[in-house]
Amino acid sequence: MNFTNPLLSFIETYWIYLLIFAVYWQLIIILKKKGILERFNITSHGPLLMIRTTRGQDFLNWIAKIKSFWRLFADIGIILMIIGMLIMFIMIIIFDISTMISLHKETLPPPTELNKLKNLFLIPGINDFIPFVWGLIALIVTLVVHEFSHAILCRVEDIRVKSMGLILVLIPIGAFAEPDEDQLFEKQENAIEKIENELKQEKEPQQPIANRRQRVRILSAGVMANFVTAFIAFILFFIVIGSIAPVSNVLITEIEPGSPADIAGITNLTLIIKINDEPIENVSAFFDCMNSLTPGETVRMQIKKDSTMQEVVLQSDPELKDTISGVRFDEVISDTPAKSAGLIDGMIITRIDNTTISDMQAFFNFMTNTTPDQKIVIYALFANEDFNYTIILNENPTDEEKGFIGITGFSNVAICRPLGMYVGEYHAKELLSFLQMIPSLMTGIYGWIILLVLPFPNPFIGSFQGFSSTIMMFYEPIGLAAYFGKGVFWVANSLLWIMWMNFYVGLFNCLPMLPLDGGHVLRDSVHSILERLFGDGKRMGEIAGKVATGFAIVMLASLVLMVIAPSLSQI
Repeated sequence: MNFTNPLLSFIETYWIYLLIFAVYWQLIIILKKKGILERFNITSHGPLLMIRTTRGQDFLNWIAKIKSFWRLFADIGIILMIIGMLIMFIMIIIFDISTMISLHKETLPPPTELNKLKNLFLIPGINDFIPFVWGLIALIVTLVVHEFSHAILCRVEDIRVKSMGLILVLIPIGAFAEPDEDQLFEKQENAIEKIENELKQEKEPQQPIANRRQRVRILSAGVMANFVTAFIAFILFFIVIGSIAPVSNVLITEIEPGSPADIAGITNLTLIIKINDEPIENVSAFFDCMNSLTPGETVRMQIKKDSTMQEVVLQSDPELKDTISGVRFDEVISDTPAKSAGLIDGMIITRIDNTTISDMQAFFNFMTNTTPDQKIVIYALFANEDFNYTIILNENPTDEEKGFIGITGFSNVAICRPLGMYVGEYHAKELLSFLQMIPSLMTGIYGWIILLVLPFPNPFIGSFQGFSSTIMMFYEPIGLAAYFGKGVFWVANSLLWIMWMNFYVGLFNCLPMLPLDGGHVLRDSVHSILERLFGDGKRMGEIAGKVATGFAIVMLASLVLMVIAPSLSQI
């Protein structure tokens, strides 16, 4: 049996990241020794940099003048944080219980991309599901509004803000407002004694120490700011995508060299809008249109390539008559009948037994009527060659009464040999309709779950990480938005990630886990309740601290379980 060294495997996979990180860290060491970091008020803690500035204090004092507004803002934040804290705690406990039951029953799914350690952190460029540019914009906005709101509330409650700044490890991973911790966290009895001593020494005493209510306001302000920012971005995002319309669902994916399509100058990744003035909305419509042609007939095709609409005329090949439609699958799952039979990623299924598979509906209808251990013959097309495979179906993981092949990622395709083109389908119209429907779903838990899992693989929408260059080609801005061209998609992407990042970070900070804001609020809230019930503030404060620490340990253990549980299921 061969054993792979996990450390060597990690180094081989991420060596380029490790090299960049090593150069970066060495540069920090050199700059620190030369005193350059200190000169620019930068503190280093290993590879972590804290860039401080005392600028902006006057602006901070000016914006904090409307104290009644900011206190109301923070009081609402306290309510939202408590609700978020309960929701996150219940979700994590439910996850822990279901995971332990699944481990006991040996039914826990194997690890996926989501379980990789790097994908648990919201770091653009490291997390596979967060695009670098839009993710970085969103991360900076999220950190700035979170920490700046802490700073504003500090000034509202007369707590001194010593500095503000960014935390970097190669890229910004955090922001901070550095309040006077003696004022913010010092025990009240110690604070009174300290002020008395300063008065005896004829020194000007420090500003008053924050009481628990003030401290909870300051801590809750960050979460409130994230939720408000997410809400504003949410509204603006759906306004923007209301100015976007789908162009077509049908895409030319491949052109045969020397074919009529090639001679006409058509290339891959070209959208088909109309054929002979008939709208082509899906692959089935394309298939029907091609089958209605007579051999050698001239075809007028309206297409779109790189935002340019044009009409081309093609002379179909009279010697080639057939147009084939089928279902392409993206991936063969390991340890399944499909893998054992030798199916290849990207094949096109055209027939199973004596049933023609012209589209996904036909495929799913066939599979619905299968049973485990049933023998089937799959006819497939790959690289313009025909293949057939005899397969004995397994039990479907989601329905034990139905058969299972072991392939995923389906799409409708057609091969038009008279024109020499492969045509695929992307559900552009359906995707946009689903996105535009999300606000109406927010009245129930379904909409909130969709919002949380939007960028990750999910059963609702697959995965939507914004309008990438590939997805963008299926859409166009309409109305007044048309004047801004691709800029509309850039704005939509920025708003999408600002919305998602602020919402996610706000929820995460609600976790009753020190040193997160939620952990501090939990400790102060428990302290206040215990003190009212039993008195003895000092003793109750110690108990509240232990309660908060206990919650932090439970939360940390749950996060660790989230990472390692899928791997434990494979042992």
